[in-house]
Amino acid sequence: MYTNIIKSSLFSHNLFFVIPSWGHLLGYPTLGKFMNHNVSKITQDLVIFLGGAECAISNEMGTFYYLFGLGYYYIKFELHSGRYITDNRQLTGLILSDFVYDHLATSINITLENDRDVIVGEKLFKAPIDMSFKSDNKITFIQGTLMRNLFIPYKDIFLEYIELLRDPKSYQIDKNGHMILSTTWDSYNKIMISGDMEYESKTKYLEATAGLFGINLGADKHLNKNFTPTELQNIRDIIVRLKNVYSSIEYDSMFLFSIIEKSAPFLSSTKPFTFNLEGNHMNKKMPKESIFISAENRMNDFKEWPLQLKRQTKEELERTGIAIKPKLYQAQQPETLEKPAVIKHIKKEESFELRTMKRPFIETKPLPYIPHENPLESLVSLKKIVEENYDIQTIGSAFEIARNNIKKHVLHANYLWELSKYVNVYKKAEPNLGLSSKEKIELLRDIDNWIKITIQKFGNLKESQKLF
Repeated sequence: MYTNIIKSSLFSHNLFFVIPSWGHLLGYPTLGKFMNHNVSKITQDLVIFLGGAECAISNEMGTFYYLFGLGYYYIKFELHSGRYITDNRQLTGLILSDFVYDHLATSINITLENDRDVIVGEKLFKAPIDMSFKSDNKITFIQGTLMRNLFIPYKDIFLEYIELLRDPKSYQIDKNGHMILSTTWDSYNKIMISGDMEYESKTKYLEATAGLFGINLGADKHLNKNFTPTELQNIRDIIVRLKNVYSSIEYDSMFLFSIIEKSAPFLSSTKPFTFNLEGNHMNKKMPKESIFISAENRMNDFKEWPLQLKRQTKEELERTGIAIKPKLYQAQQPETLEKPAVIKHIKKEESFELRTMKRPFIETKPLPYIPHENPLESLVSLKKIVEENYDIQTIGSAFEIARNNIKKHVLHANYLWELSKYVNVYKKAEPNLGLSSKEKIELLRDIDNWIKITIQKFGNLKESQKLF
């Protein structure tokens, strides 16, 4: 039992919070397991939170920052068999140890450095839900930045998340209790869940998944030790309110910033907290980014990453193929459930589908010249590059060049947005990977459609050359 506990107030704080790579934040501690199979590669591992409350708790082990709301742990990974799989877990809480928080708060901020409410960085995206106190120009800039760097590259994941929010059976805090992604010493890189969760849901939730050391019971014990019954009820009420709002709002699937726009009127407050209200701090370079209100009193403190929790790169972890166990403060043996054996039979059609989606290894080769005299020539060059099996990052660069060339001649073309989408997705792909056969077929179909549109608008290649 910890003594000398110091706790900040529980702040009601509606924010949009995304960690684009949980493994990158923690220094890739493990590949994990899935269905008793070793994971060989992790492709994506996002943590998304529509937060509603936060606080900080300090004891002799350090300071721990809590965020409560509607969270989502999404993981895409590969087994040694070569099979790609996606998995996810609902979350209602996130606990960041002080050294994890400080590592996050001092990571590179890509833009908006003069706005302490908004973070667009390599390891975190954060924005307030209520932006009514910001200028129209600032809101427009935030919209464009989040769309370009987050909502477009991870569109499919956000759509899955929103559909989960709309499911009446999801995030039933009164029925299933809390599900907390933790970096505390005794539950480092684990999810703690409530023992009150229904048996069927609990059995499924406790199945191991990639990127984590484990999923254990213990959320109730942890929360009861650190929060009063009144505070816990307040947290539950906030989560129920968030569920009601986000499951009912209408949003534009082509403009995912509308999730923030549409929910803001229901979650706004008469006096929204903003870090910019601190006056003389606004134009002052701060030692850390302002992520949580409860961390403001530690802006000048920094906790080093423990040597016992050795950080490594994604490549180093995947090269070893061995999950590294944490050395500090091992958790006590969790409660166990007898789980029925799960047997999966992969149909031939499914097996074929998996093969067509696998991206092959490809040596990088120089990008050929892309004509810029007219849009049609640029599109024809793009098609040739895709057909000749260039790596995905190079294809992304080709799409960027072609898009910029086309913009010089055509201000409004229906496919310019689609070109930008591919640029954002492909340039962030892993190196030396080519398009899967399914991706290639779909992409060539899109390019053929763009060529048809261009010919209909400007005539054939010879005629279009006269126009430009």
